[in-house]
Amino acid sequence: MAPALSTIKTIPVYLFTISPRSSILLGRGLLHTTSSTASPLPFTSLRHTLLRQQPLRNLTGLRSSSSSLRTSALQSQARQSRVKQNSFWNQYSTVVVHSRGKARFRRTISFLIISTLSFFVGGYYALTYAPPILTPLIMGSMPTDVETLSLYEPPDDFSREVDEHIRNCALAQSLRANPDFKESRPHLKFPPGVRQHNLTAGTLAGPGMLVVPPYNFNEKDGESMVQIFYVGGDICGHPGIVHGGFLATMLDEGLARCVFPALPNKVGVTANLEINYLKPTMAGQFLVLRAKTTKVDGRKAWAEGWIENLDVPEGEEPSKFVQAKALFIEPKHAKVLQSLYKVTE
Repeated sequence: MAPALSTIKTIPVYLFTISPRSSILLGRGLLHTTSSTASPLPFTSLRHTLLRQQPLRNLTGLRSSSSSLRTSALQSQARQSRVKQNSFWNQYSTVVVHSRGKARFRRTISFLIISTLSFFVGGYYALTYAPPILTPLIMGSMPTDVETLSLYEPPDDFSREVDEHIRNCALAQSLRANPDFKESRPHLKFPPGVRQHNLTAGTLAGPGMLVVPPYNFNEKDGESMVQIFYVGGDICGHPGIVHGGFLATMLDEGLARCVFPALPNKVGVTANLEINYLKPTMAGQFLVLRAKTTKVDGRKAWAEGWIENLDVPEGEEPSKFVQAKALFIEPKHAKVLQSLYKVTE
């Protein structure tokens, strides 16, 4: 009997290590077997007996275990799927998140665009509809054409002689007697603070250059203009020969002063200037600039003219040194410049 008992006792320990459920079932079967018979059973026969007695219960336990495992796996897979879906939609979220730096940059650009547009729109309306208030502040009270004739004071005897020669020459007297012409010295309309920055009224004016301010005789409605002036020896290109650029400048301004009265607001800018030099112009002589308006079309006006000598021997014709053609266009905002450059009252 002792060997059989020892054999029976060792069986549960061995089977327990395999499966707790199987060990319990095996234990119950073993006790039933030992209680029914006292004869010892071999280990192999006991094993087969126990397995035959509990086949259905073992299969049911295994099926339920595998079913629970399958359910757990499905639940885990479903949770992972939901996590992936959430992460997918989070990547393509419709909520726009702006950084602080980008928002500041956009605000700055928007401010610059709005301020620039406001500046140009306001400037346009100011120039178009507002009265020209800058001209009185800069120019002050400008003298009339008649007042300019008495504003010049010759600084020396030579300047006085030149001024008297121009004022009393035959050409000046004949034009002064013509009621269709108005005499003036437009370079003296500029106040001293502005005159010094003007090319012909300040930079090129003085001893050795434009010794005295030129005399202008403008025909009514801008039909023609005659200007008389003296050139010194300090505005030469080649020695003793007046610089061609100076002559071009005098023609540019002379033709402009001729056509300005024919424009709607009496002011314009040079759009085209064509110069033809005919012969050298010697320095130290009196010159006459003649100009006439050839065509007017709205804000556009065309003129042509030339420069010739004043003092001509009796019986001879004046010599043309240089001639020019020009196109002048009145700016769209000419009302602002009207008081500054007008040549007639």
